[in-house]
Amino acid sequence: MGKRLAYLDQDQALEGYLAAPAEARRLPSVLVVPSWLNVNDSICRRADRLADLGFAAFVADLFGAGVRPGPPQLPLEVVGPFLMDRRRFRKRLFAAVDAFRQQSECDPDRLAAVGYCVGGCGVLELVRARAPLRGVVSLHGILTASIPAQPHEVFAKILVLHGDADPLTTFEQLAGFRDEMRSAEANWELNIYGGARHSFTGEGVAGQAGPEAGLHSQSEERSWRAMLGFLAEVLGGP
Repeated sequence: MGKRLAYLDQDQALEGYLAAPAEARRLPSVLVVPSWLNVNDSICRRADRLADLGFAAFVADLFGAGVRPGPPQLPLEVVGPFLMDRRRFRKRLFAAVDAFRQQSECDPDRLAAVGYCVGGCGVLELVRARAPLRGVVSLHGILTASIPAQPHEVFAKILVLHGDADPLTTFEQLAGFRDEMRSAEANWELNIYGGARHSFTGEGVAGQAGPEAGLHSQSEERSWRAMLGFLAEVLGGP
């Protein structure tokens, strides 16, 4: 259903994936920010599923055209530079937002973002940077903030979907995120899924599941439904 879309972050060549119903124009639109595995088949299928429901969906490229991280690389080795330099991360994400908004399939006035793992961190960084989004969904995302949201400057609604057995985002970090959202007076919600580890949707799992991360089918299904309900609320539905 989709097509590859080349764009730039200054001199860095990037290639995302755009999915939308044929001949459609100015649809409710969803930026999809991937895990450390970048623009792989799994995340593109999620964009296709959104397009089947009547959305325009664009998978952002985090690391460069054709770059597909994976074992023996470790996730933190891949995403660490963005986590350490959030301004650089925001710049890469804004390049995707700008490229998507220029497409005829996208309605720039009805735009949301969903992100997985480091992508979940990414969509929250877009909110903190006041990107032109109506809402964001962070799925098993990293919630720490080196540049916290400021009061009266969070304009998008926020839904965080988290696994209670996720060792990479601790309950102390959840409490810190809650405090940040309270201070910013944001419109936010947190759903916690029992028994779910990091990457409970399956996104970000390379090979076999490990003790820290793995697919949790019930949480994957419930989080998908929660995400769709949220998108209907903030975008008005296809």
